[in-house]
Amino acid sequence: MTDKDREKWDSRYLKEMGASEASQILKAFFGLAPCGNALDIACGNGRNSLFLASKGFTVDAVDVSKVATAHLKGKDPKINVMRRDMDTWIIPQNRYELVVNIRFLDRRLFPMIKEGLRTGGVLIFESFIGGKKDKYRLRQNELIHAFQPLRIVYYEEKESDHDRFDQTASLVAVKTDPAV
Repeated sequence: MTDKDREKWDSRYLKEMGASEASQILKAFFGLAPCGNALDIACGNGRNSLFLASKGFTVDAVDVSKVATAHLKGKDPKINVMRRDMDTWIIPQNRYELVVNIRFLDRRLFPMIKEGLRTGGVLIFESFIGGKKDKYRLRQNELIHAFQPLRIVYYEEKESDHDRFDQTASLVAVKTDPAV
């Protein structure tokens, strides 16, 4: 990410921290994951990290925004807040029982997400669908194909509840094979 991207997100969080309630898909499916280490990619204000910590997970909460990470830091000792550039950050391998990626898209992370999950680990991913040339939105069926080596538990593409976007893709998958 460029400095301009960081500034954009800092500015956005200074104006509005966003929703405080955990994502609906996370609340519906987090219980599939064995309790342990979780990764919240592009955690923003930390709503999903706080939810997971309250359920017993130890959470690595990662975001580029200084404002967002400062807001979350110190709220729960089970949350390790990390300010990182998502364009260069490397997800540790075989570390997480749960990886959460909500309303963020960086295709470079797809292989690392799979490798970051432990066997039996769960991926909960939800992002926006858009045009073919929009690098910040998924193409139709892209998400299910990107994570096909995992066992797909739930997949849906639907009209979005958000004003700015038309559709979202939601995926829940389990890593069943250590070679995946």
